Amino acid sequence: MRESLKKQPDPIVCKEIFEPAIADEHTRSFQNMIWLNLAHVLMLQKQGIIHTEQAKGLCRELVALSQEDGSCIGSDPRLEDYYFNFEAYIIQTCGMETGGALHTARSRNDLNSTLIRMNVRKAFFETEQKLEGLISAILELAARHTHTVMTGYTHMQPAQPITFAHYLTGVTQGLLRDRARWANAFGALNLLPLGACAFAGTSFPIDRVYVADLLGFDGVLQNSIDSIASRDYLLEIAADCAILGTTLSRFASDLYVWTTDEFGYLSLDDALSCCSSIMPQKRNPLALEHIKAKTAHLIGCFTDLSTVLRSTPYGHCRDLSEMNGVFWNGLREMNTSLDLLTAAIRTITVHQEKMAERTDKNYSTVTELADTLVRQREIPFRQAHHIVGNLVRKSVSKGLSANQITAAQLDEVYFETTGEKAGYTDAQLRTILSGRVSVENRQSLGAPSPENCEKMIAEQTAQLQQSIAARQSQQGRISCAYENLMQQSRALI
Repeated sequence: MRESLKKQPDPIVCKEIFEPAIADEHTRSFQNMIWLNLAHVLMLQKQGIIHTEQAKGLCRELVALSQEDGSCIGSDPRLEDYYFNFEAYIIQTCGMETGGALHTARSRNDLNSTLIRMNVRKAFFETEQKLEGLISAILELAARHTHTVMTGYTHMQPAQPITFAHYLTGVTQGLLRDRARWANAFGALNLLPLGACAFAGTSFPIDRVYVADLLGFDGVLQNSIDSIASRDYLLEIAADCAILGTTLSRFASDLYVWTTDEFGYLSLDDALSCCSSIMPQKRNPLALEHIKAKTAHLIGCFTDLSTVLRSTPYGHCRDLSEMNGVFWNGLREMNTSLDLLTAAIRTITVHQEKMAERTDKNYSTVTELADTLVRQREIPFRQAHHIVGNLVRKSVSKGLSANQITAAQLDEVYFETTGEKAGYTDAQLRTILSGRVSVENRQSLGAPSPENCEKMIAEQTAQLQQSIAARQSQQGRISCAYENLMQQSRALI
């Protein structure tokens, strides 16, 4: 394969570049290499570019090879890459006249560009399913907690009462946008480069559309240079991973804080925790810690890929191969983060009483008091805000929690501003300052009332099911394409 070169590759090149690349490609690409070659052979035969007997011999060997594990394929680094080892095996088993025809009307450039897309496509769906599983798990948890009152936080300070379901559906709404971005990336991914050859096409009468159909691609990349040069679809997926990872990390950070003894809202399952080597009381939420760290790697992955690509000429360069390891490492971190977070959500313990108790005490309910004064006493909101602010200041100075405020105390600060009394009983004030009543009163679109949360869960579940159906349809079409490919190959044999 190195006929034009005087020397064999240097041992350091073999060890550091060729050997690891061949090993990775064998693990990731063996079956896809067979399908790709079968489609190419069928096209060559259909177009009369190779003889039918050559095509039969190639298909016979490729179909037989599909029933094996690929261990028969060599891994000689002196052949530079996995394909040359693959081709060498085909020539060895079929003879030069037949095996040597396999590479007609193509190059390693368009072959590898196609193979990468096929490999990524398979992994793309696996990650997509994991994301769907996480969203489903969160929605199931939310459905159990539409009436679970908790404090909502802004600036990490108690803000207003919400429900746990309201918080969770906020997260899933963001994850569904992440899911939509992910699905959108498939359009750029699922296009066929094969047929571009080295980068300038071919003089053979090939049928690229036919190959695209055989391999389940949505179409072909029109420009032969772009077919070889483009890796922007990897950047798009990496960017989507970075954005999704940011959502996951923010979610994990909240869960992390809420598992602390100071909050005590949640408990992570023991199976996803570890203990201290010296402090016997410790239950460390290691799964959440690893999620936060792993999602940071996704930003690095995108940065690494974009940095490599930005300095690479718009054509074929081996620089592009350096993107592969970075991309797959990033996708592995993405999948691990999704798996860990899904496991955490499915096993987490929610301490509802602690959430409700904290909400009734921490003054997060007093905005409802200000709103009530506006509605029932018909004073301007800014005035009501001033009154309640004074009430909170005086109550805090006395060491009182929100549910210890009396009607008399409210009357005192109300009189200072208006010259009148607010006129509520202690029982009425307790109701107004109840976290449960606060969330029940919030019926505006998207607000945390149980009815609203149930509606959001139903809508998001329906949206998720539509997404799952779309993904299954895409997978089904590709599976059907592969089945048809094998049927045509066997029919030719």
